[in-house]
Amino acid sequence: MALITDATTAWSTPITLTADEVWQTRDGSVFVTTTVSPAANDGIALHENHAVRFSAGASVSYRKEGAAAALIVREAV
Repeated sequence: MALITDATTAWSTPITLTADEVWQTRDGSVFVTTTVSPAANDGIALHENHAVRFSAGASVSYRKEGAAAALIVREAV
């Protein structure tokens, strides 16, 4: 399990997945997207304990929503 604790309100550098993964927000709210050049309002909103599954080969970017800290967990499936 990998933890992402550095989410800011700007989109992250894309992470290319080598396996299918589930991404879950454990604290706070985040947006995740596979869009190459995401706009500020792109992506899927994940709130605390919500999750989404991405396929291997996807390039995923993330950003937090609001001022509160966010914690994302990545788990290969």
